[in-house]
Amino acid sequence: MKATGNSSSDIVSSRKRLRTATWLVILGITTLAIVCLRLFFGDGIGWPRGDVWAMLARPFKGLFGGPVEPVTELDVRCFRVALACLVGVSLSTSGVALQALLRNPLAEPFILGLSTGATLGVMLLQWLGQRHDQVMAPEHIGALAGAAATMGLVYVASHRRGVLDPLGLLLVGVVLSTINGAVIMLLHYIMSEGTTPPVTRWIMGYLNEGLDARTVWIVAVVAMVGLGCLLKVAPAMDVATFSDAEAHSLGVNLTRLRTILFSAASLLAAGAVVLAGPLAFVGFICPHVGRLIFGPSHRVLLVGSAMLGAMLILLADVLIVGFDATWNLGRLPLGIFTAMVGGVGFLWMLRSHLGGE
Repeated sequence: MKATGNSSSDIVSSRKRLRTATWLVILGITTLAIVCLRLFFGDGIGWPRGDVWAMLARPFKGLFGGPVEPVTELDVRCFRVALACLVGVSLSTSGVALQALLRNPLAEPFILGLSTGATLGVMLLQWLGQRHDQVMAPEHIGALAGAAATMGLVYVASHRRGVLDPLGLLLVGVVLSTINGAVIMLLHYIMSEGTTPPVTRWIMGYLNEGLDARTVWIVAVVAMVGLGCLLKVAPAMDVATFSDAEAHSLGVNLTRLRTILFSAASLLAAGAVVLAGPLAFVGFICPHVGRLIFGPSHRVLLVGSAMLGAMLILLADVLIVGFDATWNLGRLPLGIFTAMVGGVGFLWMLRSHLGGE
């Protein structure tokens, strides 16, 4: 009987691994298809012309300074594809980390104020630079400081007698996000004479094509390091879903784990803000779809959510280009699409609290 039980368990485990691998392959192929679709649609319809090898070498040439100059249509489209993938991966995996950190399925960078905090940090640097007529510090430094400060306030203010209050956390996050947004609008109003249209669009969620190669490389490295750290502690994240006492009894150092999750979530959210401004609900909807597909295991959930995040931002960019080509609306902000998709999903998750079943 014991051998039979082990055999049945092995069959179930094998089927689960096969299902997971199949879904990962499907998502990978779908992501590549959407990348090709985005490359096909741009300022003109059709496969972009340009020297592929020169396009691949150009970011490395600009790594040690100098602007990224998209000199061909291929450069422009590939650059936006790279930005979209980095933003989607960063926000979705940051959402997974926050939901594990706070044991709250509604946690995500925008709702908790990380995105607006990072945006506020960037805007403060720009305002100080405008006042002193010099660049005070790189944008990613301001974004990281703003995200970390907001996350620290949310985390500390949501504790009651040493216990994390999920409802209090959401309320504090929403309030801080609102306050950050108000200060951002104030700074934008003060700086309006020196603010360019791309900055205005960036505040609403817009892929920043004016970034230099060094900034993009820094964000890319930070995103990969953050995702790597999360993958390394993924088994501990699985155990951390239990109570503190149970997690401690299973050998998980919750203090260390929460520090890693806190740092990784802040870094990922800050990097995404530098590239595309504050985007809502990407870190909420992608982890939830990932759980429906892959289940609660955080290692595969992180990989699946990263793919889903890249797909979501790429699809939003395809829609932006399509609307511009069809109705001549210009490049609409990404934030419109992510807020609409994620907002509907957020209301769906709240249905049990709103009288649903």
